[in-house]
Amino acid sequence: GQIASEHGVDPSLAAAVAWQESGFNNGVVSSANARGVMQVLPGTWDWIQQNLAAQPLDPASTNDNVHAGVMYLDQLLRDTGGDEATAVAAYYQGLGSVQSAGMLPGTQRYVDNVMALRGRFGGP
Repeated sequence: GQIASEHGVDPSLAAAVAWQESGFNNGVVSSANARGVMQVLPGTWDWIQQNLAAQPLDPASTNDNVHAGVMYLDQLLRDTGGDEATAVAAYYQGLGSVQSAGMLPGTQRYVDNVMALRGRFGGP
């Protein structure tokens, strides 16, 4: 919550994404090689490090993984004009894909799950 607040992201939204992605488990590595609590892909990690991070981030650090994921979510919120559902869809599917193809059915389920989870973490 504190990290999300530092980056201007609703803590309940960041927590819901983290729970949906990994169940708050930093040891999770997906079949696509996404890693950590926020399940950040290596290419996305590099982009965050080069474009958003003020200092080097340690890929093995739980704290840095959450910072990276929240910074990316914040960027997606800015890119979508604050549309939380579209930003969450872009986190899962990729912004370019969401913009060109719309939300795929699996992405819509992901977004619905994240939005429903927000209540667990103090959100609407």
